[in-house]
Amino acid sequence: MSLRIGIVGAGANTRLRHIPGFQKIKGVEVVAVCNRTRESGQKVADEFKIPKVFTDWKELVHNQDVDAVCIGTWPYLHCPIVLESLAAGKHVLTEARMAMDLAEARQMYTASQKSDKVAMVVYWSVTCPHCQR
Repeated sequence: MSLRIGIVGAGANTRLRHIPGFQKIKGVEVVAVCNRTRESGQKVADEFKIPKVFTDWKELVHNQDVDAVCIGTWPYLHCPIVLESLAAGKHVLTEARMAMDLAEARQMYTASQKSDKVAMVVYWSVTCPHCQR
């Protein structure tokens, strides 16, 4: 059995780091993508051979073929996508700058504590030698 990942927000970092990284891991499949437009999502899907393209991130989050959601959107969407993903029973990985403010961070933390799923924030720092591009 594999872990099936859906990507919400396929900007440069997601295309350069997350998708190729996931595709190198045995037992992990990137099965869906949702980007700002259908056209940009399809372009990413074609480039990385991702079978499903969504135009609404909520549809991706609730899709039965997705086990985990990688969030690469702008930070203003992180909280609602994390909350919806955890409520849908999905594991979640979100980009750094996880929340717009402390209140959102607390909502996300509380939801993660009530879930039996993994909820992680990508660590990145300009001082981290492993994070340099």
